[in-house]
Amino acid sequence: MGATSSRPQDTTDALQFEQVLLRLLRFMSSCRDPWCIFGGAALYLHGYREIPVSDIDILITTADAAQMMVSSQVMEDVDGGTDLFRSRFLLHPQLGEIDVELMGGFEIHADGRWHPVTIKTQLALELGAATVPVASLDDTAEIFRLSGREKDLRRLTVIDELRYKTGQSETSPP
Repeated sequence: MGATSSRPQDTTDALQFEQVLLRLLRFMSSCRDPWCIFGGAALYLHGYREIPVSDIDILITTADAAQMMVSSQVMEDVDGGTDLFRSRFLLHPQLGEIDVELMGGFEIHADGRWHPVTIKTQLALELGAATVPVASLDDTAEIFRLSGREKDLRRLTVIDELRYKTGQSETSPP
């Protein structure tokens, strides 16, 4: 009997993820401002396949979120946020089997105050036929650090592994 890995296998259906990304690109085509994927989906697109993608988090401007509510008839789903997260706009377009969350005016509460989440560097990353804007590993790490949740702190280790595996510095693209 061979040795088995203690790491989980990729349980994200890459084809299903690609199809949602292609629908997302069409849906986001009316945006006037840059938008960007972050969170666990960003890690997957950067090449880390050992954590399944449960949703696709997208940072958009409040202007584009407001416009989407009118043009695409996507209803706002803001519930007041939590003690840790809040968004001025939270939209859930139905684009397939993976949930999509569009956040405009997204903030994280840390160090006794609310921090607006911004992406300084986005990369065009591919999955099959889909090329999408994705937060850099630096920006992704900063969001995870601010969140401070146990799962996000574990993801910081994942980012270090990705950097080591791909030879990335903190600011170089893959």
